[in-house]
Amino acid sequence: MNSMVKMLIIVTLIYYFLKGLIYLMLWIATHKVEENARERKRKRHEQIKAKHSTLRHDGENPP
Repeated sequence: MNSMVKMLIIVTLIYYFLKGLIYLMLWIATHKVEENARERKRKRHEQIKAKHSTLRHDGENPP
């Protein structure tokens, strides 16, 4: 019976270790996706800002 308890403890520890690794990998992947989305949003905002500033300058100084 004693070996059965040890085996159960080992299996439980392995289960939680693997579960923790999976959650860690999911968190890392989610973090990378979030960083990429923020970078795309920042670039898009810069493009829009540059477009608006170009349009504003074109309107102020007609050819």
